[in-house]
Amino acid sequence: MKKFILLFLSICWLTACSDDTDFNISSEEEIVIDNTTPDFSEGDVVKGLMRIKLKEEPKEQVTVRSINGKVSTGIQALDGSASILKVTRMERTFPYSEKYEERTRREGLHLWYDVWYSEEVATTRAVNDIKILDGVEIACPVYKVSTRAAVLPWDDPYIDKQWNFYNPGTEDWQVAGADIRLVDVWEQYNGNPNIIVAIIDEGVDVTHPDLYDNLWINPNEIPGNGIDDDGNGYIDDVHGYNFAANSPHLSPYSHATHVAGIIGAVNNNGKGVCGIAGGNGTPNSGVKIMCCQMLDGFRDPKGATAIKYAADNGAIICQNSWGYDNNSSLDPVDKEAIDYFIKYAGCDNDGNQLPDSPMKGGIVLFATNNNNSSNPKNATPADYEKVIGVAAIGADYKKGSYSNYGDYIDICAPGGENKKLNPNNVVPDKEIYSTFSYGAYSYLYGASMACPHVSGVAALVIEKYGVGKKGFTAEQLKEILLSTAYDVDSYNPNYIGQLGNGCVNAKAALQAELPNIETNSKNFLLKSNPVTNGILLFRVNYELGGNATVTIYNNLGNKVFRKSITAKQYMTTSLDISKLAGGYYTMEYECNGKNIKERFIKY
Repeated sequence: MKKFILLFLSICWLTACSDDTDFNISSEEEIVIDNTTPDFSEGDVVKGLMRIKLKEEPKEQVTVRSINGKVSTGIQALDGSASILKVTRMERTFPYSEKYEERTRREGLHLWYDVWYSEEVATTRAVNDIKILDGVEIACPVYKVSTRAAVLPWDDPYIDKQWNFYNPGTEDWQVAGADIRLVDVWEQYNGNPNIIVAIIDEGVDVTHPDLYDNLWINPNEIPGNGIDDDGNGYIDDVHGYNFAANSPHLSPYSHATHVAGIIGAVNNNGKGVCGIAGGNGTPNSGVKIMCCQMLDGFRDPKGATAIKYAADNGAIICQNSWGYDNNSSLDPVDKEAIDYFIKYAGCDNDGNQLPDSPMKGGIVLFATNNNNSSNPKNATPADYEKVIGVAAIGADYKKGSYSNYGDYIDICAPGGENKKLNPNNVVPDKEIYSTFSYGAYSYLYGASMACPHVSGVAALVIEKYGVGKKGFTAEQLKEILLSTAYDVDSYNPNYIGQLGNGCVNAKAALQAELPNIETNSKNFLLKSNPVTNGILLFRVNYELGGNATVTIYNNLGNKVFRKSITAKQYMTTSLDISKLAGGYYTMEYECNGKNIKERFIKY
């Protein structure tokens, strides 16, 4: 049905708002009133702007002119409405392009125009008036748009400084998304008090107002009475212990306090910064921080003692942002303490999961060193295969200029960049912002800051899979963390395969399926059997990760393939065996003194 030019009631209203009074409607014209409800509100659209698509190309040049108060556009069908709407400008939505004009016209894009008119006219009324004109195919409002920036859920005033949690890419030194993908999971998973994280470090400032509510409190120790009330061998260890000084007094240091804040600063308390697993601001939310001081000035470090204490007193995450001097081997006492934590954290004396523990066994994380070296001896204990070794990246996905790297690295996380690299352009925001000693806040950078990001995400994964459930294991946690990390190799072409499995990814980790490791007694999974595309896929756990040799024998026992590879733990390794003929084969995998044999068929 042919629609005519204007709504009678609309004209009456619009004319009253206009200086133009010479626009008349013949009494013989049919007045069609559009009573449809618009699918937008005035607040959703840009005032004074619409887009129209004409049915055919205008015969005259489209130019808005006003002569004696009467507006002319060069499009006869529009001119009456243009005067009433007080059109001020009109131009092609897709500008003329000599190179691409042919295909632009072929697709009809040259018929689209942006029309600016008086903001005094309601958008709904303006669009309805124009869309019924004979020469107009489509008339529509222009919707307001916004970036897809996340709405940060907490009220902590310095949250905007924590690009490591949410990186919008708004600064020239940032690339959007170079963070730990935390905001999408924060409201649902933000830390649980049943999860105890041991900070093996210097002393944490236990009086810091942004940490105090999330400190671990020894439930069976009476503070200040000089008695070992719980019989664990330590007197007055209320929030932990100073092992270096053999004292319950924890000396506040900025490094340890900064690390603790990244993991467990109290969220949504109107103070300072946020922690990855710092809760949601309600009472008894957030992880508990156990303060295990193994460094105190120049006293002998007591890392092994602190690690064992953490396992014996309920911690299931062991956070370590420390390491040896260069070219060192793993101290055997530290090795045995690490093994002890992995085996007994969350367990009774027989290695069975305790009823109130959210995980069977413990996970140990170590920061790599900060001397830009690939030598694993420069990163010990981070190079020990049973721990998670963590390297650092900046706000642009690139390896921290200082961070060590190499095949022994398991994962990376934001550690910030050194603001001093360019003294003429000091940008402290490139570093990581967190809690500092004596109630302060400040920036630090380094692998020390990267490691607690992984510890914090580990706490969220335990919250989902372990709290209130039985049977979740440290091995399952480790596989989830490593297998869900996002790739950073494309940003680091000189360090491909040397920043671990990628950057820790909270969102992916909390969407992962729960791995069933205990059913895989060999710690080896052949993922492609039969092989149909010439690619053999398999996956190994931490016991079989590293430098390995793969040998393949045919059905007659003859060796037909041999290759040295580096297999990443918990990540799928692929081998191109397309040159092998179809048939039955035996794959032999050798690594770390272990030998695995699996049969497969290739089509």
